Amino acid sequence: MSQGATSKVVLVAFGGPSSSGKTTVATTLTSLLPHVTLVQLDDFYLTDSEIPIDATTGYQNWDCPQALDFDKFTSYLKALKNGTGESPVESVQSKDVDLSLSSSELETIESVIASQNDKFQGKHIVFVDGFMLFHDPEVIKLFDIKLFFHASFETLKKRRESRKGYTTVEGFWVDPPDYFEKIVWPAFVDSHKYLFKDEDMEGNLKPSSTSAEYKINDIANEESSTLFSLVNKSLDAIIEDL
Repeated sequence: MSQGATSKVVLVAFGGPSSSGKTTVATTLTSLLPHVTLVQLDDFYLTDSEIPIDATTGYQNWDCPQALDFDKFTSYLKALKNGTGESPVESVQSKDVDLSLSSSELETIESVIASQNDKFQGKHIVFVDGFMLFHDPEVIKLFDIKLFFHASFETLKKRRESRKGYTTVEGFWVDPPDYFEKIVWPAFVDSHKYLFKDEDMEGNLKPSSTSAEYKINDIANEESSTLFSLVNKSLDAIIEDL
């Protein structure tokens, strides 16, 4: 990542559960904004043989913090922040971007970006996309701007189960039957319930989650949400926090 030694690095977290839309919005904005690097937490997974086994189901648990090398990940982010970081790690994730935006929607977004060009000057923005960016307050502190994508259990389940599978370090993973309700959702609830009022994961974030303590921007993405609305809301939050 090379934007010059004088560029200020700004880390922007696109966090939220699997199938919440964070990756789609992050890749879309990466293609539209200047001086942006995209880093994906999925590239910090342990090898396939090291993924923890869930004691109840016998399934590999790809959706818990222990499935990732967080020491490597946090060290990498800190190095980026202080200017000693390398280019993004080699990614196993697809680089294809399907904008799914009409020409008029693209023009609207590009007009907003152009009108706020001064906000991006002298900065190298790093988008960090991942499902476990907010599970630990110490990890949250690494980010300058935080976007939290979420949806209801049923919405997330439907989206997750429509996916064919995932490219991994050593191969390809396809969810076993009932994987979302037995592994994905419980793992996310266990690691993120502290951010929600009454620990209700289908409710609202606590005031402390969106106030000065964490300053997380709440991005709800239900079935009625459009990519245009999600990109606009995310872009507005980024510009405001810049």
